[in-house]
Amino acid sequence: MEAAPTLKRPLGRTEHIYWLLDQLYCLNFVAFAEVEGPLDEAAMQSALAIVQQENPVLRARIVIDRNNRPCFTPVTIKERPLVLEICSLRNWRRQIDSQLMKAFDPETEPLARFVWYRGKGSKSVVAMVFHHAIADGKSGACVLLEVLRRACGDASPPTLKPARPSSQQLDMASARKPVESKLKELRFWLDTGKKVLKFPEQLPGYDVEARPERKIRSIAFILAKKPSKALATACRKRETTIHGALGAALLLAINAEFARETTRNLGLNSLADLRAVLAGGLSEQDLGLYITTLTTVHRLESKPKFWRLAREIPKELRSIMDSGDANAINGIYTEISLFSPDLAGARRVQKVVALAPPSSMLTNIGRIVEEPLDGTVKIRSLAFAVSPPAQHPVCVTAASYGGQMFLNLLYDECKLDAEQATRIADSMLVKLEEVAGTT
Repeated sequence: MEAAPTLKRPLGRTEHIYWLLDQLYCLNFVAFAEVEGPLDEAAMQSALAIVQQENPVLRARIVIDRNNRPCFTPVTIKERPLVLEICSLRNWRRQIDSQLMKAFDPETEPLARFVWYRGKGSKSVVAMVFHHAIADGKSGACVLLEVLRRACGDASPPTLKPARPSSQQLDMASARKPVESKLKELRFWLDTGKKVLKFPEQLPGYDVEARPERKIRSIAFILAKKPSKALATACRKRETTIHGALGAALLLAINAEFARETTRNLGLNSLADLRAVLAGGLSEQDLGLYITTLTTVHRLESKPKFWRLAREIPKELRSIMDSGDANAINGIYTEISLFSPDLAGARRVQKVVALAPPSSMLTNIGRIVEEPLDGTVKIRSLAFAVSPPAQHPVCVTAASYGGQMFLNLLYDECKLDAEQATRIADSMLVKLEEVAGTT
């Protein structure tokens, strides 16, 4: 088989920061699907080999070059194959939680792994775990579906993808802006944000420090077909987006954790896909880290109105995107060499990251097109989970597949009480069903 192009370049700024923070605390993410129907072990392993051949970043490792920079360098499939791991279906959600904390071995493993949680019957779960420096939620989910499609009989030749540059190399929007403009969001980040946001206001009792011990847990909840459709209709009617509605539900759920009804400022950390504003013709199928973190601040009155907040969130996000500051990491981390490729550098990055306005995270990869398989295998759900950064109390992930929305609330059980996390997840779901008019 013809080999795809190989990846050989220094890590971009976003990739570098995720790689560094991963050394301080594991930042894996997992795309996973519940499947019904027969899957063949040999076919799955063959599919993994094809997908690894298609994607240069799955045939790469990260090494430190002579200039003390972390770089992608190619390896062969024979040297570091994607291996099919088979585990019991019993307690599979808890096992996926453990994958978020299982670091990749830089000396022996590729930067992704595939796990098949297999039961005795026709139901099983497949999961693809990624080192976050090489992928984001949307492209990770697409790769997982590609493996399933290949395993279910698609014998078409591999689609050999190019070795893509980093998001900063493709960032034309920031490149055409003067330095003063690129630093505008940084000034807000370090000045205004610190004035209006205080860590204790984001979630009562939350510990913001990066601790060596972490126990990441997820709470899964589903917005079924009827309320999902009704929510989309309500959002169009109210001139907002699904992301706006999800963000409003999350902020109101956190606001409800406070004992007193009072006006307060809450931050929302949204993960946005940059593919539409980057040069290079990127698609959702291009495996890589092409997301940015956008922090918005929202003033919640003593009795906040859901739809006002739901409209405000996307409006502020669009303002940041339109300003060209979406990829503000170009201005914030102008000298990436200041962060040595070791634990000391990771701690230094974490100190800079912790200067940002404290907030809870929301990452919504939107609707994933249903993947037709061979007729005997059916994908029942598709979701993803991510290990949340240490400074964020909760992280909510969302993906829509087959007319349903699959959500996960992730938190560190060492720092946040399970009962409180469950209460926030339940409150979110109740609010979404309520505004959809299905309760």
